[in-house]
This record gives sequence, structure tokens and C-alpha cells, in this order.
Amino acid sequence: METKELRRKLIKDFGKFIEDDSKLEILESVFDAINHDEKKSIVSDSHYDLVAEEREKYLSNEKEASSWEEAEQRQAVKKPLFSI
Repeated sequence: METKELRRKLIKDFGKFIEDDSKLEILESVFDAINHDEKKSIVSDSHYDLVAEEREKYLSNEKEASSWEEAEQRQAVKKPLFSI
């Protein structure tokens, strides 16, 4: 749908929404959600910094990494998932 067509359709639809109070409240909630500033992350900046540092070490080959399968195998040797 082209921009002009979309604009006309939205104007028409908004006109319908405005007539119905319950739809108007829903529409207000949608706009609030769109315009609402993102909440501050619960993850601290220092943790993001640590992850960035470790990633740089990995990318520069300073730090050795394993595949997920290799890590699972090491873990299985250290601690079995269950015992019989």
C-alpha cells in the first residue's frame, strides 16, 4: 500500500475509533506505548562493559572459546545430569 493510500485509510480508521470510547482508550494506550521512553535496563552498565571487554578478547583471539557441544561435554564429565 502506498503512503498516500495508507494515510487516507488511517485517517478514516481513526475517525471510526474516535467515535467509540472503548476503542479510543485502546488507541491512547497504543500511542502511549509507542511514545513511552524505554525503561532503564535492569542489567548494570558495568555488566555490559564486562561483556564488551570479553567479546573484544574473543574477537582478537586473546581468549579461547568452545562450541556449545564441547562445553556440554565438559560439564557432563564434571557433573552428570542425574545418577542412578
